Amino acid sequence: MGSVTYERRINLSADKLCSILVDYPMAPTPDIKVELLEEGDPEASGVGATRLMTIGKETIKQILVESNLPQSYAYRIIDHPLIKDYYARINLTEEDDSTLMCYQAKFKPAIPLTGGIVCAKVKSGLVKLFDSIDKHHCQAE
Repeated sequence: MGSVTYERRINLSADKLCSILVDYPMAPTPDIKVELLEEGDPEASGVGATRLMTIGKETIKQILVESNLPQSYAYRIIDHPLIKDYYARINLTEEDDSTLMCYQAKFKPAIPLTGGIVCAKVKSGLVKLFDSIDKHHCQAE
């Protein structure tokens, strides 16, 4: 079993960051492609929503499995050639005019001994995602 931990401070409120990250039908930024495959339960804050998200050359299929917005949410990556099982929890802590995003994931690689590759790909995707959010949502007007 492998794990990924990533923290980043974003100059947005927790509510705004949630609306960007957890609106499954919408792409968080113009740099990222999203295709909604299944709508989630509107009475459960979208739990069950499934989407394809493309960041750079990587496409992942995610399903929203928990929602306690704006404090936290969790998703699973399903149907990925490098991953057998993947569960990520994102905790958001608002501090003044920014939000500390803490990402923690546990995964089982599909191919033995490739956990380091999976970890590197996940971190690279997270950096691209949050750099794009900074670029499109956090710039001074």
